[in-house]
Amino acid sequence: MKKISLLVSLFLSFSFNLFADPFEDFKTYFSQSDFKAFVKDFGGVLGANDFNSGRALGFPGFDIGFDMAIQKEPASGNKILKNAGVKSFGIPMVHGSVGIPLTGLDFTLRGFSYSGLNIIGGGLRYNIFKSGMITKFMPDLSAMLYYDKINYDYFKGSHISLDIVGSWDIPIVKPFAGIGIDKTKLEIDGITGFDGIDESASGSRYTLGVKFSPLPLVYLYGAYSIIHSEKGYNFGLGVRF
Repeated sequence: MKKISLLVSLFLSFSFNLFADPFEDFKTYFSQSDFKAFVKDFGGVLGANDFNSGRALGFPGFDIGFDMAIQKEPASGNKILKNAGVKSFGIPMVHGSVGIPLTGLDFTLRGFSYSGLNIIGGGLRYNIFKSGMITKFMPDLSAMLYYDKINYDYFKGSHISLDIVGSWDIPIVKPFAGIGIDKTKLEIDGITGFDGIDESASGSRYTLGVKFSPLPLVYLYGAYSIIHSEKGYNFGLGVRF
């Protein structure tokens, strides 16, 4: 338990130092013409936290963990972040998932609160195919649907994502790959003269990663993603049973 606690503490410390609120200068550099590109980037990074496995939990399984999605740089049209001097930026999330009896569904509750940004959401995972003894070389396959509410000092809104993910449940290292679609809507709330202005944006994601267990029930993962045509990275840890 001491090793697990130390691992979690180091991971969280690194992740929160990396986050460092990339949106703190949003009000200073806000431009209505650049808002849509910001919305697209924001929704893509949020959605990139959706998955790390295609294997359903099943009842009475559970999964509690921490996720971090990072976009290497803002999109070329996202001048709000570019003019603020933001390079790489990310959104971390804490999640808890449980298997629902007799349904083939997992339910996930997730959220994040830091420096004026508050996100709370949830989702369902549907088990399309689960590998077993006979089909152990076939990938586990799941579909996921998430909805998130977003509140920040200068904007509010919502995010919806749909994902298809597959993974291979082999010993030690478990590869996974998935695609996702995001639809995000943000509304200005807290900038005089612009309150009520909103923009919506959609985009697709592609992710390829690996997960492994350094300790019983504990997992770590890392992945490379194309987030709405931009390069990105994912990593996280958790406890799964």
